[in-house]
Amino acid sequence: MASVLIQANAKINLDFKILGKRPDGFHQIESTFQSIDLSDFLLFEKSKKTQITGGIVCPEFQNIIFKAKGVLEKDLKKKLPCKIHLQKSIPIASGLGGGSADAAATLFGLNLLYNLKLSKKDLAKIGVKIGADVPFFFYGGTCKVEGIGEKVTLIKQKLPKFFLIFRPHKRLETKKMYELYDKTGKNFLALVREICPEIEKLEKYFSKFGLKPKLSGSGPTMFCGVGNYELAKKVSENYPNFNGDIFICRPQKEGMKILTIK
Repeated sequence: MASVLIQANAKINLDFKILGKRPDGFHQIESTFQSIDLSDFLLFEKSKKTQITGGIVCPEFQNIIFKAKGVLEKDLKKKLPCKIHLQKSIPIASGLGGGSADAAATLFGLNLLYNLKLSKKDLAKIGVKIGADVPFFFYGGTCKVEGIGEKVTLIKQKLPKFFLIFRPHKRLETKKMYELYDKTGKNFLALVREICPEIEKLEKYFSKFGLKPKLSGSGPTMFCGVGNYELAKKVSENYPNFNGDIFICRPQKEGMKILTIK
């Protein structure tokens, strides 16, 4: 195999609870994750030298794709040189899991490219070393996620046809949000309301249509399930002067998809 193209889907949190902080500093959570068709695309090609191109917005040592590749190489005790091209569509630091999706896609793509024969369970065990949300993306669809994110169980749940997503232009790092939670005891929604005034405006706006939006992850993205496209379009087009991104998405049954293999 010379190359593989992976579609990595974003996620939203249909519900989210922090149950407490563990002695190791990680937080115990309980959440329902849902894959949606807002996606990044990653192309992996064998090469003598590793190179990453495309939507890279931070130094190499901070990049989660490099981190994922490094963790996999350390576990296997072998180098996996390749070219990786990232087409970025999932907004960063938005609560939509874009970085975790890219990390999972990197492990998945390299597993295929180098025929490593690692199972989904093997990849998930490696993935949790990179980030707590990473294991979910090897399963995708609708999942109950527990522990620090490593316990993933596929579940069946009735879903709306569409998810209307409003993402304000305010980056919120998950680590900092957990630090604020530890310091204040306030849940993520209460914290995001304080940090991003747009949130309360969004809540009032959605209520005019009989809709109650939820926060995805640590925010600031707000979303709402909608039964028909006409209503989703009406709500998305009539919000005045929104400083951010608006998406109308469908639920998906997988966290990643193989598009091409050569």
